[in-house]
Amino acid sequence: MIFELLLAGLVAAVVWLIFFRDDSDPVDQLPGPPRKPWIGNAWELLQTPADKFLDVLVDYTNKYGDRYVFKVFSLRVLHISGPSDVETLLSHSKNIKKSAPYDFLKGWLGTGLLLSTGLHWHKRRKILTPTFHFNILKNFAHVIEEKTQDLVKMLKDKKGADVSLMPTISDFTLFTICETAMGTKLDNDQTSATVDYKNAILNIGMQMLCRITRFWLHNDLIFNNSSRGKEFAKTLQVARAFADNVIMDRKAQRLQNKAEESDVADVSDGIGTKKRLAMLDLLLEAEEKGQIDMDGIRDEVNTFMFEGHDTTALALTFGLMLLADHEDVQERIYEECQTILGDSEHVTMSNLADMKYLEAVIKEVLRLYPSVPFIGREITEDFKLGDITVKKGTTVDVHIYELHRRADMFPEPEKFMPERFLGTELKHPYAYVPFSAGPRNCIGQRFAMQEMKTTLSELVRHFKIVPKVKGARPRIMVDLVLRPVDPIYVKFIPR
Repeated sequence: MIFELLLAGLVAAVVWLIFFRDDSDPVDQLPGPPRKPWIGNAWELLQTPADKFLDVLVDYTNKYGDRYVFKVFSLRVLHISGPSDVETLLSHSKNIKKSAPYDFLKGWLGTGLLLSTGLHWHKRRKILTPTFHFNILKNFAHVIEEKTQDLVKMLKDKKGADVSLMPTISDFTLFTICETAMGTKLDNDQTSATVDYKNAILNIGMQMLCRITRFWLHNDLIFNNSSRGKEFAKTLQVARAFADNVIMDRKAQRLQNKAEESDVADVSDGIGTKKRLAMLDLLLEAEEKGQIDMDGIRDEVNTFMFEGHDTTALALTFGLMLLADHEDVQERIYEECQTILGDSEHVTMSNLADMKYLEAVIKEVLRLYPSVPFIGREITEDFKLGDITVKKGTTVDVHIYELHRRADMFPEPEKFMPERFLGTELKHPYAYVPFSAGPRNCIGQRFAMQEMKTTLSELVRHFKIVPKVKGARPRIMVDLVLRPVDPIYVKFIPR
């Protein structure tokens, strides 16, 4: 009896320390939604449907400004969307640890570049940085162009019928990332596997959001034994199996052609490569040198497969939606491409660099629809955010979606105006961060821009893009990324 009482007391103490202990904190002076005793804003979080989560956060920013606090039991989440605050956080050299919800992805992404921190993150970043050296991106150009031409051919076969953008573009970006970064070509007989993989990514995002908004599922033991946790585990098996097959395929190719290893030059010496070098090749070479193990390779492949296809597919989908509604923008892109390319069927890196208007269009697309609308940090070292001390253990969320819609930074922020990015500097260097910024900026942003420029230039050269319903906008939601709830349809009319 005494043991049971002691055990109950210990459990109660642990629960109190985790959920209900509420020491004073400097951020408590900031505004935010009204908090209930003990539970804070946990009830509001629980009542928020997944497809309304973004709307609620935008509403809070409108009500409480660009700094507000949301509280779940004793956990404080500081939300920021002011450029100076964003700069202070993202440029901080020590506070680079991802916030707690990212840990929910460790069963999938492990300690890959997205989730790792500290020395481990620095080592991985160093291994992977050569993947995006200019000379390697230059050698990727013909693969991206080849995949774009396949996309053009497929769209011509549609003969002007309505095309659902997201599934179509997602196939394209998945095939492209596999053949460039992974060095593996997806054959037609793998179509069912790719569909299963893409569905798994959608399911992971929804489960992630569900887990964030249901605080009792934050506990791994509870989640793993719940029906949602068991479904999540099955979904992870699909995603991991797809990536494992990609790794095994590339390893087999390397064994069949040992000479390929000797064709690789040291990128750091500026000479470049004799043959196209995939990111996966760098990882496999690092394994041979004892710098990374197979689990580490799997983590990075899962990370780049997701980040390299889903985020770019979403940016292209929203971009094509906006182009369909703005014929004048399409025509200006077409004229720029004709001036630069003429009758040439091939697009070079130099050509892409000259496409200044197209670049401005892509930047404006990413301003309105940033693929990653939020960035979360867990503070590991006290720091000053303006006049407020943010203490170790606080979670800080950067609201990129609202940051990009600040009227003081971008007049008429809801309008699609590519000319914002022509010949004028930003009012603040951290007012626009679609690829994050600071030490943890997106390592693949140049690759993403290369792919988006190549794809949009080729599509506009071959088609007039027409909306199914002019001015229609899908509902949008956020899970791991900013995603349309409703399908987006356009017509591709051959020129």
